[in-house]
Amino acid sequence: MTDDTSACRFVYICRDPKDVLVSKKASVESPKKVLFLTYEDVKKEPLGCVRKVAEFLGVPFSPEEENKKTVEEIVKLCSFESLSNLDVNKS
Repeated sequence: MTDDTSACRFVYICRDPKDVLVSKKASVESPKKVLFLTYEDVKKEPLGCVRKVAEFLGVPFSPEEENKKTVEEIVKLCSFESLSNLDVNKS
Protein backbone atom coordinates (compact mmCIF):
# COMPACT_ATOMS: atom_id res chain seq x y z
CA MET A 1 0.00 0.00 0.00
CA THR A 2 2.88 2.40 0.59
CA ASP A 3 4.88 1.80 -2.58
CA ASP A 4 5.05 4.63 -5.11
CA THR A 5 2.81 2.84 -7.63
CA SER A 6 -0.16 2.63 -5.28
CA ALA A 7 -2.84 5.33 -5.30
CA CYS A 8 -3.50 4.78 -1.58
CA ARG A 9 -2.87 7.58 0.90
CA PHE A 10 -3.16 7.48 4.66
CA VAL A 11 -3.87 10.04 7.34
CA TYR A 12 -3.00 8.62 10.72
CA ILE A 13 -3.94 10.32 13.99
CA CYS A 14 -2.91 8.61 17.19
CA ARG A 15 -2.67 9.06 20.94
CA ASP A 16 -1.06 5.81 22.03
CA PRO A 17 2.70 6.40 22.53
CA LYS A 18 3.55 2.88 21.33
CA ASP A 19 1.88 3.62 18.02
CA VAL A 20 3.86 6.83 17.63
CA LEU A 21 7.08 4.96 16.85
CA VAL A 22 5.46 2.77 14.19
CA SER A 23 3.72 5.71 12.54
CA LYS A 24 6.74 7.99 12.60
CA LYS A 25 8.78 5.25 10.97
CA ALA A 26 6.17 4.81 8.23
CA SER A 27 5.95 8.56 7.62
CA VAL A 28 9.75 8.81 7.35
CA GLU A 29 9.94 5.83 4.99
CA SER A 30 6.96 6.94 2.84
CA PRO A 31 6.44 10.70 3.32
CA LYS A 32 4.26 10.99 0.22
CA LYS A 33 2.00 8.16 1.39
CA VAL A 34 1.71 8.58 5.15
CA LEU A 35 0.89 11.81 6.96
CA PHE A 36 1.61 11.54 10.67
CA LEU A 37 -0.37 13.80 12.99
CA THR A 38 -0.73 13.51 16.74
CA TYR A 39 -4.00 14.09 18.51
CA GLU A 40 -2.28 16.72 20.62
CA ASP A 41 -1.14 18.63 17.52
CA VAL A 42 -4.63 18.50 16.03
CA LYS A 43 -6.10 19.84 19.29
CA LYS A 44 -3.45 22.56 19.65
CA GLU A 45 -3.29 23.71 16.01
CA PRO A 46 -6.40 22.49 14.14
CA LEU A 47 -6.17 25.08 11.34
CA GLY A 48 -2.59 24.13 10.53
CA CYS A 49 -3.43 20.43 10.59
CA VAL A 50 -6.40 20.87 8.23
CA ARG A 51 -4.09 22.74 5.85
CA LYS A 52 -1.49 19.92 6.12
CA VAL A 53 -4.12 17.29 5.33
CA ALA A 54 -5.35 19.26 2.30
CA GLU A 55 -1.80 19.68 0.98
CA PHE A 56 -1.02 16.01 1.65
CA LEU A 57 -4.11 14.98 -0.34
CA GLY A 58 -3.05 17.24 -3.21
CA VAL A 59 -5.87 19.76 -2.79
CA PRO A 60 -4.38 22.73 -0.93
CA PHE A 61 -6.62 25.65 -0.13
CA SER A 62 -6.64 28.46 -2.68
CA PRO A 63 -6.05 32.07 -1.65
CA GLU A 64 -9.77 32.66 -2.27
CA GLU A 65 -10.71 29.82 0.09
CA GLU A 66 -8.30 31.19 2.70
CA ASN A 67 -9.86 34.66 2.35
CA LYS A 68 -13.36 33.19 2.75
CA LYS A 69 -12.23 31.51 5.98
CA THR A 70 -12.95 28.04 4.54
CA VAL A 71 -10.37 26.38 6.79
CA GLU A 72 -11.90 27.96 9.88
CA GLU A 73 -15.37 26.84 8.80
CA ILE A 74 -14.16 23.25 8.31
CA VAL A 75 -12.63 23.24 11.79
CA LYS A 76 -15.85 24.66 13.24
CA LEU A 77 -18.04 22.10 11.45
CA CYS A 78 -15.79 19.22 12.58
CA SER A 79 -15.56 20.39 16.20
CA PHE A 80 -16.76 18.18 19.03
CA GLU A 81 -19.41 20.73 19.89
CA SER A 82 -20.78 20.84 16.36
CA LEU A 83 -20.72 17.08 15.81
CA SER A 84 -22.20 16.29 19.21
CA ASN A 85 -25.16 18.57 18.48
CA LEU A 86 -26.17 16.68 15.33
CA ASP A 87 -29.47 14.84 15.71
CA VAL A 88 -27.90 11.60 14.51
CA ASN A 89 -25.49 11.70 17.46
CA LYS A 90 -28.16 12.46 20.03
CA SER A 91 -30.14 9.26 19.64
